[in-house]
Amino acid sequence: MNNFGKIKTKFLKKITESYHQGGLGNTKNLIKVVKKNKDFKEMYLFYEEIENKYFDDKETAKLYVEEIETILKKKAKKIKQFCEVINMSVHDTQIEENELYNSIDQLLEDDNLKNIDKKVLAKKKLVEHLTTKKEVKDTDKTNHTVNENLLHAVLANNFNILYNNTLSENQKEELKNILSLTNEDLESKTKELKEDILNKVESMLLESKEDELTNKLTNVKTHVNSIKPSKLNYFRLSELKNGLN
Repeated sequence: MNNFGKIKTKFLKKITESYHQGGLGNTKNLIKVVKKNKDFKEMYLFYEEIENKYFDDKETAKLYVEEIETILKKKAKKIKQFCEVINMSVHDTQIEENELYNSIDQLLEDDNLKNIDKKVLAKKKLVEHLTTKKEVKDTDKTNHTVNENLLHAVLANNFNILYNNTLSENQKEELKNILSLTNEDLESKTKELKEDILNKVESMLLESKEDELTNKLTNVKTHVNSIKPSKLNYFRLSELKNGLN
């Protein structure tokens, strides 16, 4: 089982879309099954948490990658059959590729002479991710990304409560609209949104007289330029734009 990242992403999208269609409906049984599997939940949460993990030196990041490879392989073997069952329920769900998850999934493969190059490249990408500072944004700790909100809510059995209490009505409507975007619309709208943000940041940089603010804005500019189109990233960019206004 070397595609946990894809299964994870499909599962989250399926329950999210089900919720927006009027409740969790047919996915309730699927959620109950997932919540009972401790190892699956642990893997699920790990994939989420690594998105924002950061090390300030490459040596530490390299050691981390080497350590998680061994642990993840053992964990993946324990949940192989379980994941096959989950995959049967979500296999027809269409998702965007997640390069970070693909790199982690590559580590789950058994070592052989044919995949050495792929595993080396995957480790290199993971080290680059871990040593790249993530988005600099001063927000309240409860203001997580929608992806994190939905994941933790489902696994904690309080989806409805967290959804209703954490997101404003505008955010709920925005999330619904984002989930309905086609890939073509997502590409164009993400490009427009990035341009709007970068123009705003450039304007703020020209007016900035504080070194700390200038550094933060420069980091934001670098981060925005590196973002690739996805529905989650589009929501993040929208939140960032609102925060700059």
